[in-house]
Amino acid sequence: MEIIVTDEMDERFIDFCRSFGCVLDEPQVVLLLVNYTSTVGCASFKVYDADSIEINSLFVDSLKNREELSYKLIKQLEKIAIDLEFRASYVSLDEAGLALEIFKKLDYQTVSSGDEILIKKEFRSLI
Repeated sequence: MEIIVTDEMDERFIDFCRSFGCVLDEPQVVLLLVNYTSTVGCASFKVYDADSIEINSLFVDSLKNREELSYKLIKQLEKIAIDLEFRASYVSLDEAGLALEIFKKLDYQTVSSGDEILIKKEFRSLI
């Protein structure tokens, strides 16, 4: 499997998101997880504020190793964000479930919960 870095204009991203009932058209960094010629996952982030990103999509079309593929995509998004000198990542979730469990395992902390659950991860500085 290969991870491809692209943007929100990539037709593969648009089609894959639509297959999950989602449309994202804001400027963002997009990762596509490709297995030979088919897209099996995607993740993306947009700028949240001057120091932070917001991961606003994470879709994996695989029941067998969904968590492993999700970790791979999230960690790659975080690496890109760190390279771009962002200091934190936010994620807004509609409900507690597998996605929340995955992010919690990656050191995301709950910021607020109500109609939506907002979680955040501060990136560790290597300096």
